[in-house]
Amino acid sequence: MKSKRKLNSLVFEKIKRSLDPAFSYLIFEKTLSSEDNDVFQNIIDGIIHLNLRIFDSKIHHDKNLELSLLVLRIDPNRADNIMQDVINIGIPNNVIFYSYGSRI
Repeated sequence: MKSKRKLNSLVFEKIKRSLDPAFSYLIFEKTLSSEDNDVFQNIIDGIIHLNLRIFDSKIHHDKNLELSLLVLRIDPNRADNIMQDVINIGIPNNVIFYSYGSRI
């Protein structure tokens, strides 16, 4: 799905600057106007079923661009190995998915 973000979101940039390189991160972005309010909880539930440890989760809002971003801090050794599994949990079409982490 094409992102509504025409310019970089200040909230997204703040999130990227705050990421700890000792961990990996999964970031899910959706519009605030999305009708499914449980979409982030469904994503978290799906990731838990993958036996992927979530160290921390936080939802950020960018009211100017009408975006919500779910940030999950995960095990740094698992991000690259589980990308297809994360996609297979059934991420809705209105959600954009990012992965961040240090490369070895």
